[in-house]
Amino acid sequence: MIAALLKHVDHDCGGLLACPRPGDGLLTREPESDPRPAGGASQQVAKTVDRLERASQRRDFEVICDELLTEEARERAGGADCTRLLRLAAGDVRRPELTVLTIRIERDRAEVRVRSTASGQRPAKETIHLLREDGRYRISALGA
Repeated sequence: MIAALLKHVDHDCGGLLACPRPGDGLLTREPESDPRPAGGASQQVAKTVDRLERASQRRDFEVICDELLTEEARERAGGADCTRLLRLAAGDVRRPELTVLTIRIERDRAEVRVRSTASGQRPAKETIHLLREDGRYRISALGA
């Protein structure tokens, strides 16, 4: 769902945002059999992903562009045209849902592995990269 929504700008990652750099130190793991409740930074990251899901469901691309993306990601998504471009890219994506599989945090960076679904689309595992900016975790990159 995320890649389908944002694929029009950066084809190297299957989405709108730049790929993470090699050596960033962020690793993705499959979900543990006994997940632990989120707290602290993990909870903040999970809330950002939840806001992305809710904004996508409402087709509120202004929230995605203005509140959820880092400044650099917003520029890569079209800057002042970000909202309009995301609306166009979303096309007929309906009932998007994100399920958090793993959250990994290292310093001011986070990586969230999600399962994304949307009506009429096959489920996909995707990775959302976040960066702590202005005291909040914001989306800096995504990839398959």
